[in-house]
Amino acid sequence: MLNNISILAGSKAIKVIKDESLNLNKVKVLAGASGSAKFLVLTGIDKVLMDLFKKRTDPLYLIGTSIGAFRMAAFCQKDPLSAIEILEREYIAQSYKQKPTKQDITQETHRILNAYINDNQIEGILNHPFMRISFLSNKCRGLLKSERQWLQWFGVGMAASVNLISRNSLKYFFERALFCGPGAPPPFSTMNQFPMNLYNLTPSNFRQALISSGSIPIVMEGISDIDGAEGCFRDGGILDYHLDIPFLPNDDGFVLFPHFYEKITPGWFDKYLNRKPSSKNMENVILIAPSNKFVASLPMGKIPDRKDFHTFQGKDKERQDYWRTVVKKNRQLGDEFSEAVESDQIRNIVKPFNS
Repeated sequence: MLNNISILAGSKAIKVIKDESLNLNKVKVLAGASGSAKFLVLTGIDKVLMDLFKKRTDPLYLIGTSIGAFRMAAFCQKDPLSAIEILEREYIAQSYKQKPTKQDITQETHRILNAYINDNQIEGILNHPFMRISFLSNKCRGLLKSERQWLQWFGVGMAASVNLISRNSLKYFFERALFCGPGAPPPFSTMNQFPMNLYNLTPSNFRQALISSGSIPIVMEGISDIDGAEGCFRDGGILDYHLDIPFLPNDDGFVLFPHFYEKITPGWFDKYLNRKPSSKNMENVILIAPSNKFVASLPMGKIPDRKDFHTFQGKDKERQDYWRTVVKKNRQLGDEFSEAVESDQIRNIVKPFNS
């Protein structure tokens, strides 16, 4: 029984899967959402996907925000399994002697990035044989360009308030920044819900652009020294927390989306709202998530998250042991996804979104 994973699909994808099963050659986009420590529940699936895709020749477009962008950068390396394991290990190894400052967290993020990506690997990431990397950040407008804490708080408060009325109003605070590798623009580069700028990724701006995708307002420093991209940039998850975007606006391919939850939350300010993603954006999406049964079996009955740094403040070893236990158990998720695809059982277990 495949009890540890949930597989959900949009209206177009579920029809094809039930009729024909899942042909991975028809997957054209691989997506990764924001979520900080939540990614530690997904590395078992990530490793299996890298094995399943290793003989691919057609382009596979990658899109991520925050930790999702960090995962995409691991996938594009010559040895993605090793890169995933280093990212996993170094993220868990974070340690803070006291309540961390913005500078402390920014410095640790740089340490993690440097541990799993060295300068010699960046050219290969940008010119992978078939993976086409891209990730989202946000260019700040108005008060959110400031590094003064009280101005950031005020700006965040204003943005959260207008979001209650209309998500589209966030255009007054942020512009999407889509950083893309060499070659033709990805299929989602035409998204226009918010003002958007496209920037070319190069060896000289890759690190700072990637850091900017995960630079949480108030918690971390903004990034203002990106070569070829003028302005102050912050976390891509602000507008695109779980990537409610038109992935394939003119295509019948699929989007594969390993995710922490069975639901999609459009933006960072929607976490406590009941705002649903666009059904049109989700129609080609196949989401793979841990089941409620699996989550209940984990220590504390939940997946890791950023709040664990507060829960285990001064007890880093306990937090690290908890996170390592989750990593060991998540192999089940990868094994079950592989079995579901190879045995065609995916046709029987796939469910529609919002079921």
